[in-house]
Amino acid sequence: MFKIGITLAAALALAPVTHNPAGAQEEGSFYQGRTVTVIVPSGAGGSYHLYCEIVSRHLGKHLPNNPTVIIQNRPGAGGAVAAAYMMNVAPKDGTMLAMISPGSITDPLIRPQRYDATKFNWLGSVATRAQLIAVWHEAPAKTIEDLRRVQTTMAATGRSDAGFVVPSVINAVLGTNMKIILGYGSGGEMNQALERGEVHGRGNYYSGFASVRPDWIRDKKIRFLTGIGPAVPELPDLPNVRQFVKPDTLEAKMLDLVELNFNVGQAFYAPPDLAAKRIDTMREAFGAMLADPALREDYRKRNLDFQPLSGEAIESKIEEAFKSANPEVVKRLRQVLTAEK
Repeated sequence: MFKIGITLAAALALAPVTHNPAGAQEEGSFYQGRTVTVIVPSGAGGSYHLYCEIVSRHLGKHLPNNPTVIIQNRPGAGGAVAAAYMMNVAPKDGTMLAMISPGSITDPLIRPQRYDATKFNWLGSVATRAQLIAVWHEAPAKTIEDLRRVQTTMAATGRSDAGFVVPSVINAVLGTNMKIILGYGSGGEMNQALERGEVHGRGNYYSGFASVRPDWIRDKKIRFLTGIGPAVPELPDLPNVRQFVKPDTLEAKMLDLVELNFNVGQAFYAPPDLAAKRIDTMREAFGAMLADPALREDYRKRNLDFQPLSGEAIESKIEEAFKSANPEVVKRLRQVLTAEK
């Protein structure tokens, strides 16, 4: 269940090297006695919370003077509430960072939002993960073809949530009939809804179940029908949505833009307008944490994917995708993901 997508040497390259002892001393005095907060873009009970909790346990020892690191949940609108808070309210001094909720990176291209992912200071990602369509074992749908024939209800938190974006896009490109039920506060709440029979399924990650409800996988309580994003080694026979879409079509280009969210994955960022030295300090600490075997071991114990990316790599991916976003693609996604026609 645990997968490592990087060598130790490559991980070490994620940690920037500084050559400014005076600057390091100044940064160290800033963090002396302070508390750093990691914002979780969802409620408790799911893998987003676990990813942030583990980062909070390891980041402090890599920041100057080892400040206390805590987590704070800010759920709402599929991650957009947390992102807007980081953009407009969070202190811009290096004492707050957040994990992005995949799906909300590209959402400002689709609908007005109070944040802009290109303006955040990206620190690094702990994992890239495919978003999968998973249904309860008693659900009528057993294949993608069944998703076309039978309406399947899917739980999601909000319209920026990958659990809303991915089923909606699959409906558009494959003609499936998934009805999305919004308003759940966390992955834990959505899992409870599956158990109660309130919904048939939800969008989630393989490790999202493996880390929180491994018994569901062991006992075959859930079925994975398809997915968008990187391959899932544990599910070699799982059909990817791309298999059913012709290259260079409007549908393929829609998938290109949506997949950015999952190729960046569980990425962490600081607010805009930080001093350059502070950004360097935070990136150096985050990179050192990613290279720390203790972090990798913590994720392994919780059956969580670990495939780190540097902050610079994330910025490059986001900037490139936003610059190359085809107006026709954006217009079609807007039609699919909003009420606009």
